[in-house]
Amino acid sequence: MSRKYFRNISILAIASLLSLAVVQSVWVYRMYNDSVTDFKRRVESAIYKSIYKAFRMDAIPGLADAKYVRINLDDFSLYFEPNLMELDAFQPYYAEVLFNDDGESRVVMTNGERPVLNNPMTTVVPIDDDGSYSLLVSIEMPFKVFLSRMQGLIASSVAIIILLAGVLIYLVRTMFRQKTLEEMRRDFTHNITHELKTPISVAVTATDALRNFSADADPDRRSRYLEIVETQLTQLSTMVEHILSVSVEGREYKYNPTVVYLQEIISVLTQGAWMNTAVFNIDCAEDIKIPADEFHIKNLLATVIDNAVKYSTDPIVDIRVSDESGNVTIEIEDNGCGIAKERRDSF
Repeated sequence: MSRKYFRNISILAIASLLSLAVVQSVWVYRMYNDSVTDFKRRVESAIYKSIYKAFRMDAIPGLADAKYVRINLDDFSLYFEPNLMELDAFQPYYAEVLFNDDGESRVVMTNGERPVLNNPMTTVVPIDDDGSYSLLVSIEMPFKVFLSRMQGLIASSVAIIILLAGVLIYLVRTMFRQKTLEEMRRDFTHNITHELKTPISVAVTATDALRNFSADADPDRRSRYLEIVETQLTQLSTMVEHILSVSVEGREYKYNPTVVYLQEIISVLTQGAWMNTAVFNIDCAEDIKIPADEFHIKNLLATVIDNAVKYSTDPIVDIRVSDESGNVTIEIEDNGCGIAKERRDSF
């Protein structure tokens, strides 16, 4: 899975979740707004019905105007409150009669003491046909009632968003883990392939020496070359087993740290390079040892030594191992072309 593909999938998942959250929020808001609008409509309906019954008793809405208007807020309350109850909109309220004079309004009649309203909704309705008098009604807007009626809807919306967010997070994490595993597998295959070249190269060189340099005439040389081939083939067999274990069977490699003597390992690794006319200057005491996995420390040193020989015309490789109070330092220096600056910066 490429980085660009993974990024696009992640962006798409996040955008989908945000879109769902926005849609759910808009839906809840519209439901809430519809409840507020419906409440206003019911209150206005109760006001108009009460005005015609209390103030304009002989009027027929849309057909005949009132011959006379009698304004009495007590009569209005006798009709208004039952109408509110009938329409399921009864809330604390107060009413005032306003007289409109040249664009200015003043209160000319009130009904009892004005109650304290936390969220008042105010509606002004004309009383007479001339518009001289108006009725102002302020009523408590029951926001808590609206929210309580929408608790199930809000809870289900939040639950859906949380559930989908959890699913998306799980999918993204799974994809990220898959991407990481894929990158690890690819890096492992690349690294192990590079490491396979070293024992193969050494074994081929030793075999070529046996065939072309009359090793049969020198039993010691033949024995040494055969020992090199055997050692490298054993190392190659071990690498193949690890490849099968990790790549095919899917098991993780279990590190097996043991006490490793570095001089012994370095001597074995540099035997094959001697045949390539490389000059090694080894400075390592016999008693320097470290706790490490022998398989991996051999592969690590073999790769570095192989590169030191491979990228030098007349290779001269200095290997220095020092032990200062238990801190072991391994330095490998060659006379090759080195590593380009832009590549060194990436390490």
